[in-house]
Amino acid sequence: MTNNKLEQAFGIIRELYSKYETDEYMTERTHNYICNQLPIFLENIKTTHENNVNRIEEMKLEKDMFITNFLSNNQYFYVQSTEKFFFYDGIHYQVINEDDIIHNVLSSISRDGNLMSWKQLTKKHIMKRIKENNLLKSIPESETIQRVLNELIPTIFSNKAEAKYFLTILGDNIFKKNQDIIHFIDNNAKPFITEINNICQFLINTNLSQSFKYKYHDNHEYTHCRLVKINPQIKCENIWIPILNNSILDMICVACHYSIRYTNSDDFVVKYSNDSDLNSSTFYLKDIQPVDMVVKFISEYLQITNASNNIKNIMDSQILLDKDTQAAKMRATQITWKNMQYLWRKFLYAKSLPGIMFQQTLKGILMDKLSNYYKEELDSFVGICSEHLPVIQQFLQFWGETVTMDETEMDFEIEELIVLFKQWCQLKNDVPNSLSDKQILDLIAYYYPDIEIEKDKYICKIRCSLWDKQLDIQVALDNMKNTVRMKYYVKYGGIENYERPATPLNGMNISIYDAYNYYCKFFSTVNNKLIVSKSYFEKYVFDNLNEYIVDSKFINSDWILT
Repeated sequence: MTNNKLEQAFGIIRELYSKYETDEYMTERTHNYICNQLPIFLENIKTTHENNVNRIEEMKLEKDMFITNFLSNNQYFYVQSTEKFFFYDGIHYQVINEDDIIHNVLSSISRDGNLMSWKQLTKKHIMKRIKENNLLKSIPESETIQRVLNELIPTIFSNKAEAKYFLTILGDNIFKKNQDIIHFIDNNAKPFITEINNICQFLINTNLSQSFKYKYHDNHEYTHCRLVKINPQIKCENIWIPILNNSILDMICVACHYSIRYTNSDDFVVKYSNDSDLNSSTFYLKDIQPVDMVVKFISEYLQITNASNNIKNIMDSQILLDKDTQAAKMRATQITWKNMQYLWRKFLYAKSLPGIMFQQTLKGILMDKLSNYYKEELDSFVGICSEHLPVIQQFLQFWGETVTMDETEMDFEIEELIVLFKQWCQLKNDVPNSLSDKQILDLIAYYYPDIEIEKDKYICKIRCSLWDKQLDIQVALDNMKNTVRMKYYVKYGGIENYERPATPLNGMNISIYDAYNYYCKFFSTVNNKLIVSKSYFEKYVFDNLNEYIVDSKFINSDWILT
């Protein structure tokens, strides 16, 4: 290549000398230029080129250092699927506008001053680098991680291991790991997880809820099933909505970090959590079969009171006995299929298990294991009882004897029903069994599915014969009306004017608050008398004295005059 260029150069010089061979002036000029000026000119070009190359290298180094420092001091990230940019200040992640990033980049270049001639090129390279920073692979600082855990504990999760396990599951779902694993979680958590998923879809266009299930299906193999603990308070939106508003992006990034750090949620529990309770509860179904679950249920919840060969004799003797006098005995020595299902639900709840078996599967296994005790004509297991049944039967008897559906009634609170249940037991000379709010709600929901329950507190449109709430209010209001009339008409017009309302009461409205206080005092002297809540009292007044209500706070004096 070099020889060719030399030959080409020599050829051009020969041509120049040949061209100006007869022109002495041009021959001298050509000779002088080649021998004197050209070497200097070329040396200058070389020097300039070397200076430019050095300057470019210096600028490249300056640019690279600037970009490195800028990105170290400004942690920007990008999600390609949503074309969104994010900024991390070392504590919180947040969405940021691309224009704001560009403004910061250009302002920083201007302040630096050394890259003004490369301003646009530097900006272009920085934006390219930012788009290579995947948000989902960022590493949160310890403070961010701790803040997220503090938001979740103890409100939503009982301890750190449970919270970290949940976050790792979210990360696994984002990265689509272990897609055959099923995570059963309390149905009350559905709104919480749905909202997280909706936000995740918006921010990063990724689903993070696909492994969570709230009901068992026959295609769910126990070996693939995991149980996720979560606190009952998760049903209260006012608890978790502020958490998501403040920390959802932090939560997503910590979840992804955990999924990468611990490989997957199963490995976190087995290799990293060091929490035996979490391990046993998470994998409770992994190494167990449906038959094993039913056998465990039988051993823990059922008692066989009679040998199977005596069942026929027991049934025959009970049929001959008077039904009324032997009702309790019959209940004590047999369990109907409906009651058996409820005991199974109670068993699952006690172990924090979802409904992991269809009813027909359960019944088939029970009939197989207790074949000598099941009587098809009764759809019952005879000669078998449960220590958990008496409390159930006692409450159902209370309900059957005292409670009726009534569209005109507003509601009873769970606490009120508990008190009435205890009073009923006292009237029966029975010792009341202890029932929690949750147990009563569960009993009503199971045995009386048509009953409407609101906010896990109010039982709607029922009436109890032990307490007519509306009648009590009306009696108190009537008494208050008469008391007021007596006070003012005797004072202003004499007792003879009691039945002839006059003017003194005009404009003397009674506050609903005072009316409620009067009602409370009116019944406070009656032993064991229940008092309705202020909200119930107000509902009754609004429904029945609507034409006399003033400013939603007062009862017009016209009501007293009627």
